[in-house]
Amino acid sequence: MRTLITLEKIIVSPPSDDDKRADDQRIRDALGLEPLDVPLSVLRKIPPHQGSELSCIVGRSRYGNKLIDISAGASYSVALDLGSTNLVAALYDNVSKRVVSEAKLVNPQIKFGSDILTRMHHSMSGKAEEVSQCLMDGVDAVITQLCNDAGIKRHEIHALAAAGNTVMSHYFLGLDVSSIPVSPFVPVVRKPGFFKAADLHIGIHPEALVYVFPNAGIYVGGDIVAGVLASGMYEAAEPCILIDVGTNAEIVIGSRDWMLAGAGAAGPALEEGIAGIGKRAERGIIYDIDIHEQGTECRTFDNAPPEGICGSGMVSLMYEMYRTGIIGSDGRLDAGHNGVDIMNGRNTFTFSCASGNGLVIEQTEIDNFLRSKAAMFTLLLVMLRSVGLRFSDIKKVYVAGALGNGINVRKAAGIGMLPDWPDGRIIPIGNSSLKGALMILKDSSLLEQEDKITDGITYKHMHDDPEFMKEFSGAIFIPHTNPEILKVQ
Repeated sequence: MRTLITLEKIIVSPPSDDDKRADDQRIRDALGLEPLDVPLSVLRKIPPHQGSELSCIVGRSRYGNKLIDISAGASYSVALDLGSTNLVAALYDNVSKRVVSEAKLVNPQIKFGSDILTRMHHSMSGKAEEVSQCLMDGVDAVITQLCNDAGIKRHEIHALAAAGNTVMSHYFLGLDVSSIPVSPFVPVVRKPGFFKAADLHIGIHPEALVYVFPNAGIYVGGDIVAGVLASGMYEAAEPCILIDVGTNAEIVIGSRDWMLAGAGAAGPALEEGIAGIGKRAERGIIYDIDIHEQGTECRTFDNAPPEGICGSGMVSLMYEMYRTGIIGSDGRLDAGHNGVDIMNGRNTFTFSCASGNGLVIEQTEIDNFLRSKAAMFTLLLVMLRSVGLRFSDIKKVYVAGALGNGINVRKAAGIGMLPDWPDGRIIPIGNSSLKGALMILKDSSLLEQEDKITDGITYKHMHDDPEFMKEFSGAIFIPHTNPEILKVQ
């Protein structure tokens, strides 16, 4: 296993009357790497005298080897999740082979709209450069945070691997997005590959390798390809499922022999900023909840006082509200129940944990959640049917994104978001986009595997699928108008 970036220490023999090789050839021969690209910026740094130890930063891409720098004492890489809501990054030490810093930042593009479609409309109305630059400002800020936390210099970062959905990848590269939201839904590039940091104006070492994950479809991007890599389902002998719920819900079904991917607008109710109490999964955020006659019991990350609720917590809250009759099968609040009230003309439910202030959820937010859970379940159902599989045929279910942090499987099935899979079959994997990007930094041989994953994915377009439309209406109800459909037989 060879990292994407390595620091190689070599002894370069001095020239003589019998050995008149050029300086760059001496370095190539000492490294034993061919082909090896030596940029002009590195040629200019080759010391005039040889015979001493030389530290070389070498990058390995699918295009060959590249000498990024010489006389460097440290080397780092950055894994970057280009989320439409948050930018999440990890700083990887290429020498000690460990993560030394992590950083999160709200994607500043949110000022152009919380959803991708609104941002694309801004781009198509003459603000494309502004929207793209806004993202890059956020990337610069998150890199600054990583460097400050680890106490390193920017030029010591020699690689960056970025995974995001198709639109985010296009913004990252400064590409036109106008053809993505309209028929026939065609991106500028499917497999972006490697770039030089200086060409993208990223403030790290100018010769650093920047790798952008490929997309498998307009609505199934590099973040999902990274997720397939992180889950390991590409090596599975039997059918598995990857569910990634963020701003959208993306689903991949398959094994080492085949894969089918699809996407739907199922995620917004699970993202922070959509519900007033919605927060990213971190310290003090509720991931599970129980409502009793004696009061409400909340479980938070790090057992800290509750400050909001994440995606899995929303699932748990909806289940408990339904179980206790606070909402009916149609999701409407029961005006006669304790905690149900009208605030500013809107129907609301207020609940309080053992410590902390009361948290309020509105009827419109409940409605949004039910549409989200309906879209997610229907997406699962229709995609499985399209390949002749049943819920019972799936051996492992990998859950990533906003839903994958502390999900209670029983409650998710209880509201009809997931079928009634047994607990052991569902495996939360956290931020699979970031994990996949880190895997590429740690093992450059996975680039070839990742190519096979991308080429092996068939994308099912669900935008106007008639069966999806037909099944969706029944899935809006809790748990479903046909509860038998949720059973795993």
